[in-house]
Amino acid sequence: MLKQRVITAIVLLLILIVSYLMGPVVFAGVMAVGFILAQWEWLKLSGLSSVASGVLALIVGGTVSGTAYLAYLDLQMIHEAAREYQMLYANLSGIFVMYLAVITLLWVGISIRVYFARQTGLPVNRVVVGITGVFFPPAAWLGFVAMYASFGISMVISLLAIVWVADIMAYFTGMAFGKHRMSPAISPKKSWEGVAGGMLSVIVLGLIFAWFVPGVKTVPGVIVESMGAVAWLIVAFVLVSLSIVGDLFESALKRQAGIKDSSNLLPGHGGFYDRLDAMMPTLPAGFLLCVLIASGTLG
Repeated sequence: MLKQRVITAIVLLLILIVSYLMGPVVFAGVMAVGFILAQWEWLKLSGLSSVASGVLALIVGGTVSGTAYLAYLDLQMIHEAAREYQMLYANLSGIFVMYLAVITLLWVGISIRVYFARQTGLPVNRVVVGITGVFFPPAAWLGFVAMYASFGISMVISLLAIVWVADIMAYFTGMAFGKHRMSPAISPKKSWEGVAGGMLSVIVLGLIFAWFVPGVKTVPGVIVESMGAVAWLIVAFVLVSLSIVGDLFESALKRQAGIKDSSNLLPGHGGFYDRLDAMMPTLPAGFLLCVLIASGTLG
């Protein structure tokens, strides 16, 4: 099992590195494939057949990624565009940000629901599972693309690193010290000690990067520079909490469906949704926070 996990992780990492070196379009396209597959797995949890889920995921994911690509091509010629054309893109950008804002607010609502369902379980209506499966994965991918296009790859990696560090350190801290179950009815293995370990690790590593590696543009670095260390503590708490909720929400959906993994596409890791669950809320939320900071709204 461990060997499978390591081999799969290495293959995925190599694919990401090669796609990044091939340029932003290829990189975004590879990520789009991953999120479309995660969307397919998510939609199956609503009770749709594998074929119906696949067709719907291809239609939604293909439309979103295709539209984003066409917008990218047009934006390469934006300097030649008429004023009306520029205004159209400004309006579309506003709609795009509003979409991510709505999805983020819905994740906040889910967070509240998950917290109060820790002891009793979280039944989710199949219609709700289907609706979230349609709209949430594209928002995460768009958050990734927008972060990459607006702030650069180092900001993207730092946002993803927040999720990875929180997950890894929560696992090891929970294994070593976990005694108090965080959510016994949804994910029995998770503990409050693990949550604390993951949260503290993200905060400390973020401060280390912000203070000692100022030449690299990262989420904690930008926040500390613009708003101070206390602001980073708050942002880290929000992003790590959302990553945990993304994980717990998928666990609730899988428990309801009576399955262990979202699929077996990734040997040793389960499915793409299993790997991207914590990123579903953090990518749109992280991008919005960076936009607010860059615009001076939170400065």
